[in-house]
Amino acid sequence: MAGPVVRFHLPSPPLRPYISSYYFTEVTEAPTGDLLTPEWANLRFVLSGRWTVRFVRSGAVADRGSALFGPTSQAVEVRCEAPGATLGVGLLPLGWTQLLSAPAHAFADRCARLEAGAMGDFAALEAAIARASSDEDRVAAVDAHFRSRLVRQPTPTPLLLRAHESLMDPATRTARDFAAGLGVSERHAVRLAQDMFGFAPKLLLRRQRFLRTLAVISADPKTVWGDRLDDGYFDQSHFVRDFKWFMGCTPTTYFERPRPIISAAARARQAMLGAGYQGLHPPQAAG
Repeated sequence: MAGPVVRFHLPSPPLRPYISSYYFTEVTEAPTGDLLTPEWANLRFVLSGRWTVRFVRSGAVADRGSALFGPTSQAVEVRCEAPGATLGVGLLPLGWTQLLSAPAHAFADRCARLEAGAMGDFAALEAAIARASSDEDRVAAVDAHFRSRLVRQPTPTPLLLRAHESLMDPATRTARDFAAGLGVSERHAVRLAQDMFGFAPKLLLRRQRFLRTLAVISADPKTVWGDRLDDGYFDQSHFVRDFKWFMGCTPTTYFERPRPIISAAARARQAMLGAGYQGLHPPQAAG
C-alpha cells in the first residue's frame, strides 16, 4: 500500500519570518487518517478528495474544504476519505500578527472557513491556486498573495520576536519567567500571548515542553523514553498526564498506531527545515 507523500517548499525570503513553509500532502490509498500534534496556525487548501477533521479533546468535527486552522492545544485527527491532495501554509506566530487581522485566540482550537475580513482577497487566491498546474505555480500564487499583504503592514515590534524566542527557550519555565523576560507585567504578557499565540503563557509553555519531549521520543520511540523527558517534567507519570491531555491517548497507544501522514511530514520537514514539528520552528527576525 502506497503511503502519503508530503512535499515541502520554502516561502520567498521576505516571508520566512512569517510563514514556516508551504507543504503538499497527497494520499493515493484511502481512507487513511492520522493524529496531528498541537501546532501553530495553518491554512489548508483542498485540491482534491474529501477531508474531515476532529479535535480530540473537544470532539468538534468539521467536514469542509479549504479552511483556516487556528493554533491548537490539542491533537487533530485528520482523515482523507477518498484519494486527494491539499496545499498547506504554515503560519508562524509573527505571521499571524502581520498577515491576518484577527487575534489568534479568536481561532484557537478551531477550524474555520476562510473569510475576506481576515484573509484579504481569498477568492482571488483560491482561483489562482485552482488555475495552477504544478507545486511551483501554486507556491508562487500563495507567495504573491502574502507578499502583497505584507508590504501594507508596519514592521513588527521587537517585543513580538522576543516573545516567540522566550517561548522557545527551555529556560522559560513559568508565566512569570515569560513576562519578566519581556519586561512587561504578567497581565500584559497574557494579552500579548493570547493575541499572538492563541493561548495564555502557562498553557503555551506546557505545550512547548510537551512538543520538545515528543520530538525527542519520536526520533526513536523504542528507547526507554522515560529517561528522555524534558527537565520541566517531574517524572514519567507527569509526562503521561500531559500526553493524554494534548493527544487524547496514552504514549503507548500513540506509538503503536500507524502514523502515515505525520511520519512522512516529519521526515520531509526535518530534512528541509531542521525541525520535525511546526510548533518547534525557530523564530526569525523580520528583514
